[in-house]
Amino acid sequence: MRSRVLEPGRRSAICSFMKMAKAIRKQAQTAERVATTTADAIVANQMRSLARAFRSQADILKKKEKKKKKQSRPG
Repeated sequence: MRSRVLEPGRRSAICSFMKMAKAIRKQAQTAERVATTTADAIVANQMRSLARAFRSQADILKKKEKKKKKQSRPG
């Protein structure tokens, strides 16, 4: 089986997408936690909205990561 070796630039770009997506998902979890613990309904709604936006952005980064991986395959 042939191993796939990415160029250094591509490898770091994919890793950075993965790290960034993970960090953004962590922020989404924090926003959800704040939403559930706050007594202010307006702030809770804003935090839930922020969490949804974070997850959406993380999904976009994940799609970019998959696209880069697919492009880096020889073929």
